[in-house]
Amino acid sequence: MRTSGQFLWRFTGALALLSFLVLAAGFAFALNPQMAAPGNVTPAAPGANGTTTPAAPPVIPSGKLNIVTLGDSLTRGVGDANGQGYVGLVRDALAKKTGQAPMLTNFAISGQQSNALLEQLELTQVRALLPQANLILFTIGGNDLFQQSGELDVLDEKKLAQARESLAANFKSIVTKIRMLNPNATVVYLSLYNPFGNTQAAKETIRPVLDWNAEAERIAASFPNVLVVPTYDLFVKKEANYLYTDHFHPNAKGYARMAERVVRALE
Repeated sequence: MRTSGQFLWRFTGALALLSFLVLAAGFAFALNPQMAAPGNVTPAAPGANGTTTPAAPPVIPSGKLNIVTLGDSLTRGVGDANGQGYVGLVRDALAKKTGQAPMLTNFAISGQQSNALLEQLELTQVRALLPQANLILFTIGGNDLFQQSGELDVLDEKKLAQARESLAANFKSIVTKIRMLNPNATVVYLSLYNPFGNTQAAKETIRPVLDWNAEAERIAASFPNVLVVPTYDLFVKKEANYLYTDHFHPNAKGYARMAERVVRALE
């Protein structure tokens, strides 16, 4: 009976340890669901308050393509049921072209505005990894314009003008910081499309989007090796085909069109 009791206690202890390890692994995966993606280096996106503990930067093999991406939900790939987004599709296309899988770090945060991206560029982890990139992709601006300008059907023109002015200043500072941290990488900014083109808000939102895209091109032109890839025409009058069910983010086909244009711009 004593031997049987000892065995039972040992078995129970081993089972408890195994349960703890499984729980710990599950918790780690929940914090960073992309950590298991093969061929990627994708740390959890740091919070706006900068409390994420920086991970040790990976050693980038000489000559290997290293992509770092920044921005909002578009760069995060929200709306793509395949989980790729334009970032994953660009990575795959470049892997096919070069014959080797690029390194990838995605710092994008859903809902992020330009002021938060500017702050994110000061985080230790970002400042460690960004200089190692030879390709930097980012999206920003949609949340700035439409979260600060009132209801879509009654946009406050004064608030919209203020939002665009603030976005322009932040955008210039963002590109300046990126260039300070990494003078040589190709930087690609994907400008805005109008997700409201087939809604009652179409008339109120077309001009702000086009005006911002022109402003972004003007600012980017003052920096070396910064490309602006337009996306507006990819979606206009095709929203039903290329937008997700939330009528805001692209679906898988929409992201595929964005990725194709980025790859073409890099040729």
